[in-house]
Amino acid sequence: MGQPFFAAAFLSIAVAGMDNDAVAQAVDWQSKELDQVGIDEQLGAQLPLDMELRTPQGTKVSLGEFFDGERPVVLTLNYANCPQLCNLQLSGFVETLNKMDSWTVGKQFQVVTLSLDPNETDDLSQRFQQRVLSGYRNPDVAQSGWAFLRGTREQIHQVADTVGFHYNSFEDKGQFAHTAALILLDPQGKVARYLYGIEYQPSTLRLSLAETASSKYVSTVDALILRCFLYDAAAGTFVADAWKITRMVMSAVAVILFAFLGWLFLLERRVRKKTVA
Repeated sequence: MGQPFFAAAFLSIAVAGMDNDAVAQAVDWQSKELDQVGIDEQLGAQLPLDMELRTPQGTKVSLGEFFDGERPVVLTLNYANCPQLCNLQLSGFVETLNKMDSWTVGKQFQVVTLSLDPNETDDLSQRFQQRVLSGYRNPDVAQSGWAFLRGTREQIHQVADTVGFHYNSFEDKGQFAHTAALILLDPQGKVARYLYGIEYQPSTLRLSLAETASSKYVSTVDALILRCFLYDAAAGTFVADAWKITRMVMSAVAVILFAFLGWLFLLERRVRKKTVA
């Protein structure tokens, strides 16, 4: 089971300010229920794109509508009534997006937030959407590129199981124990990468999206960086590929050297012609 830290973090946030009895109950709750919360990475798993879900306005949409075969999609699993963790995660996500000037929600990529709560109402979902998007640098653009979806209990479990997202529900309390993660999907709806936590490096998110995007959405700079860097899953970031960089430098030096020798050769010929003349 991956990333148990975030389950513990969820509990620590929830118990803040509780009295001793409440804390004891919360700790007991963790020992019984949170030990199964986490993520088992399912790289390459295919989302059920024919699944029919609901928007905050109650409109039925197919999950496949958000995959166009060219742009990657970021999937988050959260819910409107989450006491702390969802707000922290999505705030951190929006803060990262605001720093990615060359990548804009709805243009180079899409975002889908699926609610873990099958009982979430239209009104609650709409207010959740407005609250999250209000922090983005261009809420109107994000409105068309960031989908907030709801489904039945079975549908939510199917999506969560597909991507290896394990959570526990406490519907009598209206709460769900879960981890914080962004799940990156390729343009065909297959799992490509997981980014954990409530804060994300803009460069890591940008390059992760660029890896799976159609070439027309990737800048020359990002394409060059991706040729020289590799994703380190343990570190959760991109690291320099020394061998690739060395080969590129050597190739560049060779090109410059041959160009210089060519220039010397042409210069020598001109000098000879002038001497003969």
